[in-house]
Amino acid sequence: MESQELINILSKLQFKQTLSWEVYLIVVAASAVGVFLGAYLKERGKQYATSENFDELKNQLEDTTVVVEQVKSKVSEKSWVNQQIWVKKQEAYEIVFELLFHVQRYVSHQVLEYEEWVYINHRHPYMDHYQYDDGTLLKLWDKEKAEYKDKTNNPKTKKEAEKLKIKYEEALASLFQIIEVKSIYLDEKVELAIKTLKTELSRTNEHEEWDDHSCRITRETKSAIEQIREISKLELKI
Repeated sequence: MESQELINILSKLQFKQTLSWEVYLIVVAASAVGVFLGAYLKERGKQYATSENFDELKNQLEDTTVVVEQVKSKVSEKSWVNQQIWVKKQEAYEIVFELLFHVQRYVSHQVLEYEEWVYINHRHPYMDHYQYDDGTLLKLWDKEKAEYKDKTNNPKTKKEAEKLKIKYEEALASLFQIIEVKSIYLDEKVELAIKTLKTELSRTNEHEEWDDHSCRITRETKSAIEQIREISKLELKI
């Protein structure tokens, strides 16, 4: 802008013959100085603006870095907490399944004992043929009955059965203790499933046949374990 004004002045001065050559020299010099000063000031302004922008960007970058580090720290902390909770959940479910194993083992033993007794006394294949037998099949059947009786009355067999029963009773009691202690890590539906199982296992019905009883306690035990297994898969995301 300044250089254009000086050019206009010079264009006017060239028609004034009364001006001396010194005046022309001064005007040219002033024009040159004006152009230089304009370019200089413009460049300085750019540098100042660039410096200001750089400082601002630097401050923003520092602030952003702080925020990013804070977020990373929080995410890392949350991830660590979630990992610890997962481990606690996994441990709690492991204990529950170990105890349910003893419950299932005892139930299976009870059902097997009943089925064996029924087989020997009421469903033995010799029952359908002994009336046509010359006595051989009947003797074999009596022998198997005696072997079964000896086995059931054997102190070792009784001791093993008693151990299974004790483990079963301890497991049921421990299940509710674990549920209470680990309640913050276990889904509340786990407690409901175990309460239902205990009710079914302890329920007696005088009109219920032993076959029906065996089927029911087997079914309810399997159902409870399956329910808790599905719950644990969702809880542990596996």
